[in-house]
Amino acid sequence: MKRIPASWLNSYSYCEYQIYLEHGRGTTPEPKPETEESKAVQASLEEAYEVAAKLELSVDDAMAKAGEEGVVVSARGVAVEGVDLEGCIDEIVFMPDRILVIDDKPGDMAWPGSRMQTWGYCVAFEEQYRPTLPIMAGIRSQDTGYEVWAQPFAQGHREEVQRAIFRIRQLIDGEAIPVGTRNRRKCKACRLAAACDVRAE
Repeated sequence: MKRIPASWLNSYSYCEYQIYLEHGRGTTPEPKPETEESKAVQASLEEAYEVAAKLELSVDDAMAKAGEEGVVVSARGVAVEGVDLEGCIDEIVFMPDRILVIDDKPGDMAWPGSRMQTWGYCVAFEEQYRPTLPIMAGIRSQDTGYEVWAQPFAQGHREEVQRAIFRIRQLIDGEAIPVGTRNRRKCKACRLAAACDVRAE
């Protein structure tokens, strides 16, 4: 079965009807200025990292180097493919005693959808690379560069991601009835508001 992007977990947590509209019905979202700004900031972060990068290592080599030499190794833009999920992790920090999976987000809040997406990256990373060290999930503000949330990745998070994947597949395949949010503020800010037939007024 085709993998789904980890970013869909964020949309699903925001409102599952959004997933249904965009990926079940094929509705095209309206472009939002803040989305384009976020992409530009992300690109500038990548550019700065490329300039500062000193070594080219595979993920396996980075894990080994951190463990054997007791150093901290960082990698940006790491593509991952798990059993059900795929995506590109903004940054992974390999430490001697743990691995930190970081997702850059605008603002200084770790919203539920952002946390879910980061857990999804952890799941995919774990499935692909089978690390022996514990994984931490983290969210960093792309505006300030400061970490706004971090938490050890646990079995409960893994199970939550799997439940969300199962539900997303049901929504896309028409095997479940999608439920819209009742939060008016979410509906007002939604990129699919114009095409939504269940939005809260």
